[in-house]
Amino acid sequence: MENQHMITVAALGPDSGEMLTMGALSAMKQAEALVLRTARHGAVKTIEQAGLTYQTLDALYDLCEDFDELCERAAQALIAKAKTVGSLCYAVSEPGSDATVRALAAALPQDIGMRVIGGVSLAACAACAVIPFGVDAENLRTVTALSTQEMRVQADCPQVITEIDSRYMASDVKLWLTDLFDDEMTVYFLENAAQAGVPAKPILLCDLDRQAHYDHRTAVLVPRVSVYERSRANYEDFVEVISRLRAPGGCPWDRAQTFHTLRQYMIEEACEAAEAMDRDDPMKIADELGDVLLQVVLNSCIGAEHRDFTDRDVTSMATRKMITRHEHVFGKAKAGDAQAVVSVWENAKKKERGEQSALERVLDVPSSLPALMRGQKIIRRQWQANGETHSLEEVRAGALEAMRALAEENAGEEALGAALENLCAMAHAMDLDAEIALRSAITRRIDRIRQAQQSRKEC
Repeated sequence: MENQHMITVAALGPDSGEMLTMGALSAMKQAEALVLRTARHGAVKTIEQAGLTYQTLDALYDLCEDFDELCERAAQALIAKAKTVGSLCYAVSEPGSDATVRALAAALPQDIGMRVIGGVSLAACAACAVIPFGVDAENLRTVTALSTQEMRVQADCPQVITEIDSRYMASDVKLWLTDLFDDEMTVYFLENAAQAGVPAKPILLCDLDRQAHYDHRTAVLVPRVSVYERSRANYEDFVEVISRLRAPGGCPWDRAQTFHTLRQYMIEEACEAAEAMDRDDPMKIADELGDVLLQVVLNSCIGAEHRDFTDRDVTSMATRKMITRHEHVFGKAKAGDAQAVVSVWENAKKKERGEQSALERVLDVPSSLPALMRGQKIIRRQWQANGETHSLEEVRAGALEAMRALAEENAGEEALGAALENLCAMAHAMDLDAEIALRSAITRRIDRIRQAQQSRKEC
């Protein structure tokens, strides 16, 4: 069905009449009616000089309780206006980032068409302002100051943060940027990026919230900084470094590694991370987790070189697994407590793998796990696969019988193994962790030895 009415959204550009394009002005002139989002824009004077009459949505600002209501009412007002004329032009600063334009597009009825005419952006002005300083603004990323709360900072491309309208907002942006950038790096401050030909002001990042003036036209441009020039790094930076080590001319040791040669390091690093967790040392945990991540990224790099898989396959599989196995968060399943979550998780795994026999399930348990951990996991999977339930009394009786056999005079390794196996079953029945329990007991023994030695020294 052909549209009976047409809404043209035109970009006014930054808050300056000098940035209004001929295309946008032509669209305003050709429309039967012109609506501005607000009359508080630098291009309004140019529009009036062109002899154009217009309406605005300024009255809605006082009528609406929040921004969502403003956008909804703005969309309905524009649709109602469009139905009274053949063509309507709606002018905003930047259509691509304007919430009222998104609301309008979502609410359009079938008999009203829509087209959008772009224009000069505040980010483009900021990019031009840093050219005299030799800053490369190619592949510029644009972020509004408010949206930094929902985004992670990047460093592999230049970025401009716009709408820094207060000192408090500047402080938030500074903290966001220091997640990856050093306090003493140079950034480029624009008090009014909408002013044509305005020069940028080089400042230190730590001084971003110490400038004289801020408003909705204030922006800061952050140049791209290589990972080799920063003290902090993100995941992509880490992948870049490891890829360079594996590349021709990189590190001979890293280039020589394979899945098989790295296997032992994966186990060692995981154990060292677990030890740091036991000691409750936050920075040591972070350090050891970095070593575990090194193994993940290095193995992913090898996989990519052999065209087997990439780090994106690793993160995609892990992400998909977390989504599908947390149906109580992302789906319709219900789980009111941790125990119910375990049931949801197991049901999700069953859907992924299909029906598996008890043997298939226990063979999936890695043989490289510590024996107690492996034993308890195999018992749990066997019982789940067979639908077995065992009372604590029943399991305790089996453990006592195994201990009596171990106490016999000629008991050997087999009896010891049976006793340990029954203790693993008992740990599962009691909802305890046999591996952690033994580690804790060993730690207590070491503490007793240390105390005894200290006592002897004091004597």
